[in-house]
Amino acid sequence: MDELEKARARRRRRRRERQMKKSKVQWGRLVIAVVLALSVICGIGWGLYSGVSYVYHRITNTDTAATIEESSEPKHTDTVSVEQKALDKPVYVLIVGKDKNNPSQADSLFLMSINMNTSTMDIIGIPSNSKIESRDQKSVSMLNQMYADGGIELTKAVIEDVFHISIPYYVIVDETAFRKTSDVLGDQQFYVEKNMEHVDAETGNKDIDLRRGYQNLDSDKALAYLRYADEHNDNFSRVQRQERFLKLWVEREQDRFFLTKAWHIWRLWSHYESNISTWDAIKLMRSISQTEKDHIHFYILPGEKEKIDNIVYWHVNPTEAQRLVGITMGTLSPQDMSQFVSAPVATKEKVAVESEQGTRAKPSEPGSEAEKKE
Repeated sequence: MDELEKARARRRRRRRERQMKKSKVQWGRLVIAVVLALSVICGIGWGLYSGVSYVYHRITNTDTAATIEESSEPKHTDTVSVEQKALDKPVYVLIVGKDKNNPSQADSLFLMSINMNTSTMDIIGIPSNSKIESRDQKSVSMLNQMYADGGIELTKAVIEDVFHISIPYYVIVDETAFRKTSDVLGDQQFYVEKNMEHVDAETGNKDIDLRRGYQNLDSDKALAYLRYADEHNDNFSRVQRQERFLKLWVEREQDRFFLTKAWHIWRLWSHYESNISTWDAIKLMRSISQTEKDHIHFYILPGEKEKIDNIVYWHVNPTEAQRLVGITMGTLSPQDMSQFVSAPVATKEKVAVESEQGTRAKPSEPGSEAEKKE
């Protein structure tokens, strides 16, 4: 009996020893797992910290250098909330393309009217040599000089007087911003209607050199096409070309998904000087995206050439300008201004036919004898 009890005791002792060994092995594995987990967590945390610190220091250290490099970077502007207050009061946005002179002049001007309720958009090209009379009507200036004299506020105020409307919003695009826009949106397949050359008066170098025909316009060539002025600085024909280029740009963007267009706005908007926030710009783009192509119209501010002291001005027709305003408000039909509607450019084939036979784009200049080759 004693031997049996001793055997049982030995078995119980061996069982306890095996359990203790098993417990020690499991605890050891647990400790190792915890240590490994903590190591991984610490490594990830350190990596994130190092990455954030690197980016922060890169931004901090290059802030001054970036300011110097991007000397034309837009200054900060307080934004104004974009809203359409009534059906007959579209959102008016003044778009100004400024040159690189010091002080800069308004090289290109467009008044954009966006009616988010009726899904229509009108773009009015304004010749930069439009005649602006002084208050006492004893002297005249060109519209482009207004920007050099008083910046966007004076320019906006003068154009508000021309159209007798309030223009709450503006976008200013310099040459650097235009190039960035062209690079993001991509090169434009375009028909250049004639040879275009220009020599810089200061450097003596040829800064515009385009050949007639179909070609791929990168940012530099596109800017050259838009800047080119015909003989005698004919700003009217330049506005025609600018609108023709913009039409193709708008049509190409209309065919893209909204998310792509929103992404383009997000990438580009900081390069413009504007009192419209990036978010409001995306909302406007959404409204434009919902606008049918045949509800987007391009016009040129009505008027005619006038020469004063051997300087050519664009003499604005105030009555016709008010009719344009009526179209933007929906009280007049676009057909009522057919003389000042730029010819549509829907396909490259149509551009080629018109250009090869001589430019037939409307409006024909009042007082001029434009020859049309049929």
